[in-house]
Amino acid sequence: MGLFAGLRRGLDRSVRAAWLASAKAAGHTPGTLLGWERTTDDDYCVISAGLLSTSAGAPDALTWQHIGWHQIERGGYDRDTATLHWQLYDDGTGEVSGGVRLKDPGRLPEIFRDRVAASIAVEQFIELVGARRIKGAEPGVIVSGRRDLSRPDAAIQWRASLPRGLDWDLPGLRELAETGIIRLKSEYDPNQ
Repeated sequence: MGLFAGLRRGLDRSVRAAWLASAKAAGHTPGTLLGWERTTDDDYCVISAGLLSTSAGAPDALTWQHIGWHQIERGGYDRDTATLHWQLYDDGTGEVSGGVRLKDPGRLPEIFRDRVAASIAVEQFIELVGARRIKGAEPGVIVSGRRDLSRPDAAIQWRASLPRGLDWDLPGLRELAETGIIRLKSEYDPNQ
């Protein structure tokens, strides 16, 4: 057995070229490729400094989906199902969750967590004063200022989300989210 036996080669050049061309055509600057793995469907999951990308289709005609790290509200890796999964902020344009089953996760789950965290410029929980706990959750909103890591000149995107177990029907949450975004935006991004 040689010194480098068992080491995997890099991403196939044609796959890398197709991924890069697709990302650039979509207006992204993906940055450094940090990791990739094959899915159980023989597609690809590619993680770069700026994007999470997944492929579908025949090897010579791959189609790519690119997700900016700032778009991911939450996600992670489920060992039991070998699935890297994510939930996007719901902006009303379609799918809000996704995932891929990986043949071998390698370091992708760790890199995934790191990239999502890197996109967070500021995050703060704001309590809904006077409300009782619901389903074990403290009533309030999570206000986040997120950076699009694939577009260095992009403005910070401000979003509000809820802790698990809460929904937007609770009186006062929408107003709390709006005022929370305005306050944090004025503190952390006054030029916007």
